[in-house]
Amino acid sequence: MLFDPGFTDILREALPWAAPLFRFITELGSETFYIGFILLVYWVYDKRSGIRTAFVLLSSLLLNYWLKVIIQNPRPDPSNWYGDYEASNYSTPSGHAQNSSSFFSWIATRAKTSWIYVLSAVLIILIGISRIYLGVHYLMDVVLGWGIGALLVLTIVLSEDWIKKQLSKLTDVELYSGLFVFGIVATLISTYFLPAAPADNFGALGGLVMGIAIALPLEEKYVGFESHIPENAKWKTVLRVAIGLVLVMISLAGLSIILPSEVIWLRALRYAVVVFIGVFVWPFVFEKLGL
Repeated sequence: MLFDPGFTDILREALPWAAPLFRFITELGSETFYIGFILLVYWVYDKRSGIRTAFVLLSSLLLNYWLKVIIQNPRPDPSNWYGDYEASNYSTPSGHAQNSSSFFSWIATRAKTSWIYVLSAVLIILIGISRIYLGVHYLMDVVLGWGIGALLVLTIVLSEDWIKKQLSKLTDVELYSGLFVFGIVATLISTYFLPAAPADNFGALGGLVMGIAIALPLEEKYVGFESHIPENAKWKTVLRVAIGLVLVMISLAGLSIILPSEVIWLRALRYAVVVFIGVFVWPFVFEKLGL
């Protein structure tokens, strides 16, 4: 039953009206949502919180990728997928379930307020269920994803002081150079050494890390903006977020035309450029504009 698509049929029979809802909910576990949310935190709430959240998510992406490569469990048959919905990569564990579990659990541990605990739990559950409803994952894929994501966050929280201590031993040059090299290696591995089916996620991961490694030191040196905006200038928050998100989403969509996902290193380059725009270029611009 746990690796049987029958649970998808049960959900669809019980909730025949819910397809549009679950198609929307599943997008809350997409790369586009995570990029937008993290940049929002980075721009107007707290830069360090945004950066830490990004690295928690990247850790989950990396772990999920290698678990899928090791397990190599195929997805349910495409005939079971809902309508024209499509999915790539291996099935176990569910990336949407694991990454949402990691992402929203981490946010809950930082916020420490009851309504965010509840909202995070609801989103984690609904995103996981959406993957079963859409027919692209088995029940066990989702259950494993939830558990692994929660365990990852627990490990990070318990190791946080140790991680900070180790990072404090590195110079900025060592840290950012190491991240950039990791991004290059991840992209090369995806391009030349891994089977085609799962390669796309690791290529994207390499690009994200390279973008961060380039953009963060430049922002620190040439911008150094303040995330907090005074209460009497909240209109600046609206403009900073609205224009920034439009810019990043247009870049993400537009660059996909000339930097398609089918070529791994081009996919990596696309994500590196998008991160560079969000982390350095837009902050540089909104500082100059006084936003």
